[in-house]
Amino acid sequence: MPKQLTLIAVAGLAVLGLVGCTDTDPTSTTGGSSSVTTDAATGPEYTIPDVTGECVDGTATIVDDSSNVTIDGDCENVVVEASNSIVTVTGAVVNLSFNSSITLVIAPSVENVTFVEGANGNKVQTPATPVVTDGGEGNTVAAE
Repeated sequence: MPKQLTLIAVAGLAVLGLVGCTDTDPTSTTGGSSSVTTDAATGPEYTIPDVTGECVDGTATIVDDSSNVTIDGDCENVVVEASNSIVTVTGAVVNLSFNSSITLVIAPSVENVTFVEGANGNKVQTPATPVVTDGGEGNTVAAE
């Protein structure tokens, strides 16, 4: 019986010894592997790029993902194909359509809003009360 207790004690000490060898610091460059990397030039911060949208022949098509887009003035048709973006229109919009997800559009006036199938989690912020066609999920139109 004492031989079994000795083996258990030795095994326990070996496990405790190995625990001290594990490198749990994700920024450490010695030992172990880490999936966390930080670029020294840019750091961990991400800045959302500002983009100017253009209304050409009555239509603006927004394609810049993860951007802050501004369209100055009225634009008859605004087509949002960019995801994870904020689009601000300073003028009136007749037809606003979404073929994207998780995008916010802010406009003082919108007549019609269409969310196509697969356009999910979008929001239109306008004091107007547009006609809404919603083929997606989790989309909202509100005055807030």
